[in-house]
Amino acid sequence: MLKNIFASFGFGAAKVDLVLDDFRLKMGQPVTGKIILTGGQVEQAIEGLEVEFRLSSAYQRGDDTHYVNETVATIPVTEETFKVAPEETKEYPFTFVCPEYIPVSSVNTRYYFQTNLEIKSGIDAKDRDFVDVYPSGLQEYFLNGFNKLGFVPQGEGYTGKKGGGFQIIQFRPTEWLRGEYDEIVFMYQPAHTQNGVAGFFELDKKGKGLLGLLADELDLDEKKGRFVFTKADLTSEDYAADTIRQFIIHHAQGLIG
Repeated sequence: MLKNIFASFGFGAAKVDLVLDDFRLKMGQPVTGKIILTGGQVEQAIEGLEVEFRLSSAYQRGDDTHYVNETVATIPVTEETFKVAPEETKEYPFTFVCPEYIPVSSVNTRYYFQTNLEIKSGIDAKDRDFVDVYPSGLQEYFLNGFNKLGFVPQGEGYTGKKGGGFQIIQFRPTEWLRGEYDEIVFMYQPAHTQNGVAGFFELDKKGKGLLGLLADELDLDEKKGRFVFTKADLTSEDYAADTIRQFIIHHAQGLIG
């Protein structure tokens, strides 16, 4: 009797564990594994088992930090009602195809699988497994183009669907343009990268000396605007790198730093 009471509050209750074959996911590709359900100290009734693929991120708007938590997909495992005996083990195969056209894992944007075990007359059991999501298609070429130029993300955030679905990446040059820029920012909508990549950019040149201070006060060291890269501009990571290089060179003309 006492064990049943404790189990209803989650002590000595059934547990669930998602075991993945790989924690690195590529958009459009499957990931496999298994779900292990282990009974607790008493028999319990199970009313459902599902896995949620979730995203968490944060981004700055002015002086405020906005937090984003979204469910990308829900994967039902079983909706049957059954009983699990004390210390009984059940296994369920797990297969999931990572969606395309979603934000990539980065500085602030993280993904995880949350496994939910619904226990009748008790506290539901949960398991959380973090994974890394890598891009595919034009988004892969676009981001790898920055990497090929030696640009490293030092700040990043995803605005969430309610905020327009923009992924904002602040790059730091480590090779080309190193020491010349405070910020190189590109923001785009991953959900709309089937035929190209478009969005907004900001180039912020590093100020040097008195002239740099004056340029900063007058915003003469910044260039903001919109960019549109077509499928033809992003046919490979090498081509994407050249596209980005030429774009920055063109729009940096006239900047004072």
